[in-house]
Amino acid sequence: MLNDTTGSAGNRSGVSNRNKINILSFLLSASGILIVAINLRPAIASVAPLVGQIQSDTGLSNTATGLLTTVPLLCFVLLSTTAPRLGRRYGEERTIAVALLLLFAGILLRVVPASAGLFGGTILVGIAITGGNVLLPTVIKKRFGAQSGVMTGLYTMGISIGTAAAAGLTIPWQHFTGLGWRATLAVWAVPAVLAVVLWLPQHRDPTGSTADTTGDARGGQAWRSPLGWGVTGFFALLSLTFYTVIAWLPKILTDNGMDPTTGGQMLSLANLVGIPFSLAAPIMAARSSRQVWITTSFPAMLLIGLLGLTLSPRSGALLWVLVLGVGLGGTIGIGFMLVVLRAADARGAAALAAMSQTAGYLVAATGPILTGALRDLTGSWTLPLLSLCLLVAVQIPVGIYVGQSRQFGATAETGRVVLSSRAPRPYYADSEAGLAHTSDEDSRDSRPSDADGGLRQQGEPAGRDT
Repeated sequence: MLNDTTGSAGNRSGVSNRNKINILSFLLSASGILIVAINLRPAIASVAPLVGQIQSDTGLSNTATGLLTTVPLLCFVLLSTTAPRLGRRYGEERTIAVALLLLFAGILLRVVPASAGLFGGTILVGIAITGGNVLLPTVIKKRFGAQSGVMTGLYTMGISIGTAAAAGLTIPWQHFTGLGWRATLAVWAVPAVLAVVLWLPQHRDPTGSTADTTGDARGGQAWRSPLGWGVTGFFALLSLTFYTVIAWLPKILTDNGMDPTTGGQMLSLANLVGIPFSLAAPIMAARSSRQVWITTSFPAMLLIGLLGLTLSPRSGALLWVLVLGVGLGGTIGIGFMLVVLRAADARGAAALAAMSQTAGYLVAATGPILTGALRDLTGSWTLPLLSLCLLVAVQIPVGIYVGQSRQFGATAETGRVVLSSRAPRPYYADSEAGLAHTSDEDSRDSRPSDADGGLRQQGEPAGRDT
């Protein structure tokens, strides 16, 4: 009896220790994802407040200076399809660690007093951020199925925090320290070092080569999938709006009578207001069977904020910026979460992330340029803002489509990509009649098992091939 009691106590102690380890592991993973996400925008967003100083010191033209923001976006476009292959070959966690080291090196390279150092560092920054953009959703899908909403929320919240910090703290930090613009840009290497330290413990999976044909097949099929294009369209319109607002909101407000300092603070405010919504949107989406209400309500708030800035940019500027911030934060949150929700597994998430970010950032790169060209052509911000409103209005019906409960995945035997319901009805064989039928009661929350790889027992695909 004594031995039984001791054994029971020992068992309880072992369970308690395992629970503590699991909680610690979860918190460590959450901290790693958050700090990596925080580092995915400051190296870009910190340039805008210092543009005037950069031009006066280097003599760069407006076009050349604009490349400091455009080059990272072009890296996103060119390399987003390469990142999943590197992740499959070397491991997603390890590839992200290397990307963080490249980010650190790129930020420091911009300190070199030469244009080659400035642009070379910017290229490294773009390459590094591409790895984090594409592979973090893959890691979340692979390792945190039940907590994917929370983890994606941390990811998108981190992006908002990083953007807001870079927009709002770069100039105050420079004034406080008296540093030049190059050293001020280099300050953002500090959180990159912290990210490396917190991310290194994430290396749990063996590195072995996983670069099989299934991953490449899914990547190719994603470009032929209507659902893939729906997710890509939603993300593209989101990215275009985000980078256009980042580039021009302070200028829009100052051209309508606001002082430059307050205009910059308004951009930071919009990002700060969006932080809780960028966290909440993925969590709410993960707990909903359908996400249409989320994929339409936040773009609708974006539309209201932009219309307000168009019609009443002076008297209601604060209100419209607040509404715009809520819309941006929530749309960013659901935009990244769609990659996780609409993918059946980590390989599908990598394929959707690569496709949506390749096409999405290509579209996003045109937003600031075309908006500025329309402003020069018309002499006012009315037509540029109305054009942006029209694009956001298009995002709402796209949100209705991608908010439906469907997934992009692959069969176990062929690796073919299929589009199927998130809750396909399983087939049961009638032992007497020899006929297949479905059970409405049992199939409401059912999904194809890993063993059958999404195939019905009669060998039919679980959904329509796309």
